[in-house]
Amino acid sequence: MTSLLIQINFFIFLVIFALALFRNSNFNTILVGLTYLAPLVPLGMNTENEERFLLVSFFNLIFGLIEVIVFVVTVKPEDTPFDKQHFKQLFGHTLPIVISLLGLSFLGRSTEIPMSTIELGVIIFLFVFGCFMRVLAIYQIGATAFKFDIVFREEQKLKKDQLYGFMRHPSYTAMMIVVISYAFITHSLFFGVLGVLFAWIGFQYRIYHEERGLADQFGEEYKVFRSSTGMWIPYLNKRNS
Repeated sequence: MTSLLIQINFFIFLVIFALALFRNSNFNTILVGLTYLAPLVPLGMNTENEERFLLVSFFNLIFGLIEVIVFVVTVKPEDTPFDKQHFKQLFGHTLPIVISLLGLSFLGRSTEIPMSTIELGVIIFLFVFGCFMRVLAIYQIGATAFKFDIVFREEQKLKKDQLYGFMRHPSYTAMMIVVISYAFITHSLFFGVLGVLFAWIGFQYRIYHEERGLADQFGEEYKVFRSSTGMWIPYLNKRNS
């Protein structure tokens, strides 16, 4: 039964991924889709690791679908110019997060340590909370402002209310919570922390360049907003300049 569920998850994601590419074929959607598809491949499960293998399978199906759909809806052709700035973001921001997700997924699904009820509950809570917050943050900022690469569109306005009234990057905070849930599946302090660190470095790189761009785009309005709002967590990591 577990093996069948894992195969079903793989084929569901594969079909929706193919439909997504038909709807909006672009480099970003391909990269995101492959990141979540690879750990869904139904190979390598045994009786000792099937519990964590199945959990990774469902997590990649659910969060992978969220990410693929988001990028199909929000990415525009002009957002991926394949210029110097794009490749800097690819290597500085995107690839560390991809490495984190792939590494934690494959390590988690190969772990043969039995999972306690408390451990399972914590993992599911973090994952569900992170998914909900990610979707809510993207919904609140809208398709105009949310994008994969750092680009600013003419109709874009600075978002300063709802979740963004408490923290400047709630969608990144949400995804970090999801990454932490993946780290818990590995049942390894060293590799779990290493995976989270890789993702954090990627997001910090993104935030550094994004906030410079926002300051250039919105000037004093953004500087005031930045000085009164936390970066990752409400009321923390404020900047005064």
